[in-house]
Parts: sequence; structure tokens; C-alpha cells
Amino acid sequence: MNNQIIIYPLKGAIQHYAWGGHSYIPDLLNLSNENQEPHAEYWIGTHHRGPAQVKISENWTDIRDLTKLPFLLKILDVGDMLSIQSHPNKIQAEVGFENENEAGIPLDAKHRVFKDDNHKPELMVALSDFWLLHGFKSIVDINHLIESVPPFKILQDSLTDLKTFYSHIMRMSTEDSEKILMELKEYLVDQDCSNKDQAHHWASRAFEKYGLDKGIFSIYFFNLVKLIEGEAIYQEAGIPHAYLEGQNVEIMANSDNVFRAGLTPKHIDIDLLIDHLVFETVIPKVIYATKTEDHEEVFLSPATEFEVRQITLCANEQTLLFPKDSECYFVLEGTVKTRGQSAEHEFSKGDSFFVNEAGQFDLIGKTDCRIIRALIPSVQ
Repeated sequence: MNNQIIIYPLKGAIQHYAWGGHSYIPDLLNLSNENQEPHAEYWIGTHHRGPAQVKISENWTDIRDLTKLPFLLKILDVGDMLSIQSHPNKIQAEVGFENENEAGIPLDAKHRVFKDDNHKPELMVALSDFWLLHGFKSIVDINHLIESVPPFKILQDSLTDLKTFYSHIMRMSTEDSEKILMELKEYLVDQDCSNKDQAHHWASRAFEKYGLDKGIFSIYFFNLVKLIEGEAIYQEAGIPHAYLEGQNVEIMANSDNVFRAGLTPKHIDIDLLIDHLVFETVIPKVIYATKTEDHEEVFLSPATEFEVRQITLCANEQTLLFPKDSECYFVLEGTVKTRGQSAEHEFSKGDSFFVNEAGQFDLIGKTDCRIIRALIPSVQ
């Protein structure tokens, strides 16, 4: 074995956002939640708003003392729908960040959009049935929907192209948008809103939580996607999206840059959003795992900052890993043993660990187990 390899036990950071569920993450991490506090996200990375901790010589210390990861690995439990949002590409982020700096907008200002100069590509892998909005429907599909939902008929004249149509909706006066939305809310009273595979279900829920919010239009005019466990999807810059319900593993480039279009109490800048959206029809592309080695599969994406893999071992099975750079691991199920040159560790469901140098080590299933592996893709 290469004696360079060092394996560190790792603890992530919990984010208690109001939209989070109350049991999935506590159960996964073997924590009690007696106060029924929402547990929305579990972060594993070096992000300044929740850096992980690594154990060195029996002491826990900030992972940033060892590395600066280009990615952030998360476990999400989406109980209530998230905001309608999008992210900038790298060039847009650099320009926007510089412009807001020159304007003297503090980094922690509520109306600041560009918190850094990085883009934020995202990949998510469903851990349950998972519903989300992802990209614009086609003009043809939107027109068909307008014709089938009477309150939307008034929007038909603006349906010349996606940018004109969506800009018209989002820049509509509050009086005009609320009139349409009130008619839609009344219309839904007589509709079956129980089916999560239909926009009516999510619109009904959004009315209850957010009232006559313009974000409700997006529920109808974006693609509604349902993923099952083990399916993945990639969110590129400029593609509008929103998570609606379910649990997932998410990995992204380190960034806080988000444009929001509704269904949120946070800052919304419609002009900025429209300037940065990609107004093209999106056909959602479900990503399926591709086998890489025995016991391991990868969810491929265009991202250069991250790659996520899944390792599955039965009891007493083992595999040899060759990390070339910093990597993070999270145990989803079972118990696994790591065996390197100088030390052995045992990790169970909810545990995570970090590898920070090139080398190799054995991963041995103590029981049937499933492990998420986050790494930096190799340059081909």
C-alpha cells in the first residue's frame, strides 16, 4: 500500500431551513430531533457557511485546514417546495460579482445576488421518489396548457416566443397577475389536485403557502419531472428549476449565486433573472448510473468541479480504491471498513470520511452497504 493515503473521519454541517423535513436526515445521521426542528440539508465540504470537521489525532478541526474543495456534497430532504430559481454561468458570475463589488453592495446584504465569482452547476441523485421543475416546456405544450386551463387564456397573445412570454408574466403588474391567479385558485377548487404528477397539485400547495405568488405560473410552464430512486438530473447555468419534494444526494460547485423568480421570502430581481435565463425548450434528460469498476458506478455530467459515484458492497465483499486527489465519502446504508497502510476505520450509516492525498486503500463491507463517493474528475 502507498503510505501517503490518510483517511479522516468527517462530520458535516446541518442546515435547518424551514422547507426541510423533520425525520429523514435525523434518522440517517442517527440523531434525535425531540424539538421537531426542520433538517433540510447536510453539507459535506469546505463552504464557508457550513464547513465540515475532520478528526485528527482524536481532535475535530475545520476541514479547510487541510483542503479547499471545489465541490459541495449535500443530502437534502425537501418537505416544502423550494424557490423558482436559476444560476449564472462562470463569466456571468465574474462580471456580476465585480459589478456588485464596485456598487459597494455588502456581501451579506439581503438584496445582493452575486455572493462570489463562481458558477453553480448542480447534479442530484434521487434517494426516493423526487419531484422537481426543470426548464421550459415547448411553445406547443404551453399553448396546449393555456387552452386547457381557462384562467390562462388571457396569456395566449403573449405566447410568441419563450422570452417574450415569460417576461410578460414576470413583469405583469401585481393587480393583473393576482387577478389571473385568483381565478386559477378558484378553478382548482373543482379540479383533482391529489396527483403529484400534475401541476395542479403543486399549484394548490403553493397557494396555501405563498398566496397569489407569481412563482405559481412557473409550475405550469416549466417541465414537471419525477425521478425515482437512483435516477439523476443535471442543472446547467440558466436553466430555471425548483425542487418540490423528496430526498436526494446533491453535488455542486462552491457558490451562493442564485436568481429567484418566486415562491420565496428571499430577494427577487426579475430583470436580473430574465437577463440570465436560457429561453430554450428543455427536454429533461434523466441520468442513469454507468458502471466504472466492480461494485462502483458513476453519474456522469459535464461538470469539471465534481463527480459523484455510488459504491455497493455485500457483506465481506471488498474493493480497492485509488483516489488521486481530495475525496469525500458518505455511508448511506450498512457498515464498511477502510484499510490503509497505517490505520483501519469502521464507518456506519450516517458516517462520512475524507481522503486528502493520492494513494490507495481497501473498502470492505462489514454488512451490505452503500456509499456515496464525491471526487474531482480526472482530466482526460
